[in-house]
Amino acid sequence: MPNYRRNYVPGGTYFFTIVTDHRRKIFDTPKKLDLLLNTIRQVQRSKPFELLAYCLLPDHIHLLITFPEGDSDFPIRMREVKRLTTLWMRKELKGGVESIWQDKYWEHTIRDERDLQIHFDYIHYNPVKHSLSQRFDGWKWSSFRDYFDENDNRVETIDPERFKKYKFGFGE
Repeated sequence: MPNYRRNYVPGGTYFFTIVTDHRRKIFDTPKKLDLLLNTIRQVQRSKPFELLAYCLLPDHIHLLITFPEGDSDFPIRMREVKRLTTLWMRKELKGGVESIWQDKYWEHTIRDERDLQIHFDYIHYNPVKHSLSQRFDGWKWSSFRDYFDENDNRVETIDPERFKKYKFGFGE
């Protein structure tokens, strides 16, 4: 099997999917989801990036990130998110979990505005897709409410039908 080659674009924008080991629903409580979000924010402070969109789910996360000009070192950031989350979850669960994350993660380089919009919408559609919420704004661990509120007509721009043809294109 050939080695997977990652695409490094300094200052680029990327979509990431990171999945839990054996797709276990490890982040199954508000406390654990908050811990995961806090971990991402901590990594963001220590190794800056712009977090354009996110959705944290019990068995995987989606991130849409732009890196600083001249910087394309996403592996160190993804590794740090996984490492810190694992440390904190082991502490939280009193050592009860051997592995939190799958070894690999999905990364996609955003190519243009259309690609950005598709991935942005897909991230915010995820809680509905996975039956965690009936509404886009009903899931606390998503950046959706950072962009849209209950009075904003832009909510209609997210079309769930769009994603049916992308069955495996988002790393899930």
